[in-house]
Amino acid sequence: MFRDEAAPTSPEPVANRLPTVAELLPCFQEWLAGQHVESNALALLRALGNESAKVAHLTGRGEQLEFNAEDLVQVCWPELVDFDSAKMKVKNAKLEQYLSSRSVDREAFFAQRGLKHSLRLRKRSTSGHHRAQWSLEPYALTPQEETIEPHAASDVSHIGRLEPVGPGDAGPACLRIEYAYAPAGTVKPSWVARPLFGSGSFKTKSLRGLLFASTVMAPMACIALLAAIVWLMLFVNRPVTTADLAFFVCAAGIGWVLWDFVRQLWWLLADRIVPAADVLVRWNEPPAQLESFKQGDARIIGLVRYSATCPVCAATVELRYGAGHERRRLFGCCVEAPQEHVFTFDRVTRQGKTAPR
Repeated sequence: MFRDEAAPTSPEPVANRLPTVAELLPCFQEWLAGQHVESNALALLRALGNESAKVAHLTGRGEQLEFNAEDLVQVCWPELVDFDSAKMKVKNAKLEQYLSSRSVDREAFFAQRGLKHSLRLRKRSTSGHHRAQWSLEPYALTPQEETIEPHAASDVSHIGRLEPVGPGDAGPACLRIEYAYAPAGTVKPSWVARPLFGSGSFKTKSLRGLLFASTVMAPMACIALLAAIVWLMLFVNRPVTTADLAFFVCAAGIGWVLWDFVRQLWWLLADRIVPAADVLVRWNEPPAQLESFKQGDARIIGLVRYSATCPVCAATVELRYGAGHERRRLFGCCVEAPQEHVFTFDRVTRQGKTAPR
């Protein structure tokens, strides 16, 4: 079945004999279902595919294949009903980069199923206060069969025109990121950390602050006790036994774990932010950080989250420590390519750029 002239879904003429969106949607949805790393871009593309499938087979209603940012966000996150928030959500998700960075895999997926066309993303810009529309359109996989070239025009000529989104949009100038900040109180602590953090934060000069100080002093006391036991054993005049060796190995391992715990808390006080242990965050929450900040005259320690979207592949960017001489410095690392897509992190400006190698 070829495209009906009465209800075109993209500006290509019928002579191109492109398949309809409805014919390619099942393969596109199957490809999306095979993407296992969850991200905002993937959720929005799935919503676009599912909503398009609901109306793709309706004749004479091709315009309904277009959706604005609010339509897509309400499918994924019904609590976000404000258009400005939805627009920012779609912008930060970087749908274009997600598809363009995976174009080789996506086109190979369509080709393996005997298809000569695939689906790409289109954004139709409008003038005034009208909302931009997002949709899917078919295109030929082979370059020689491609008859429609992207228009290179000024911003004024883009008004009311469909804009193909391709790999060219993700250039070196895009390799800057802005970190989204989830303040204390929005990140839910686990049941283990709830007595300490309450709803997500606590003052250092409070009962919870004293409990926090005890979590620092207790490991230090254990380390001192282990060191004292080892020192006293040096004065025991008897042959070394297997039990002694086992004790030394266990004491060294326990001492290292306790020292790493104390060091993290020291870095929190000195550097103001450290990655939070998984045991402190609710199991269905993304990774979070412990941050020390001032609120008036009080010093607050809370569970917060700094995250971003990778400008290369649109995956989630998480904060991780560097290696070598930068083992104490936090970097933004893409969850899909943590060694290649690495960005700096500035806690004050909440911005970053490609990390130098």
